Amino acid sequence: MAKNKIFEKEQLKLYLEYQDHIIKINWLGKCTLKNPSEFIDPILEDVVKNNKNPTRRIVFDFQNFTFMNSSAIIPIISILKNIKKAERGSVHVHYNKEERWQEILLGELKLFETDDKRIQIKGI
Repeated sequence: MAKNKIFEKEQLKLYLEYQDHIIKINWLGKCTLKNPSEFIDPILEDVVKNNKNPTRRIVFDFQNFTFMNSSAIIPIISILKNIKKAERGSVHVHYNKEERWQEILLGELKLFETDDKRIQIKGI
């Protein structure tokens, strides 16, 4: 099993936790990067590509994230689209439903949810 990893750029921190059945990506701090895709895309693509266990779910956890600009949602949408199109893999997005900006921005990702619950967007 891979070791936990931390990726940081400016005020954005992605903390990856590898567990038996979950790869949890904790989004911490805030993202004000001008082009967040340059930093985020390679990390997320590597996680998806190297997830050899078909039953291991990827969880994006935004509950402790304080801010993200609208362009930071693009890498997340890209991963959700790819997983949905591939019809395999599982991604859950957890966000703080009490944070208005998270409810608005991340709640919109519900349009990617699948009937088989492989992709779920949950306000917690």
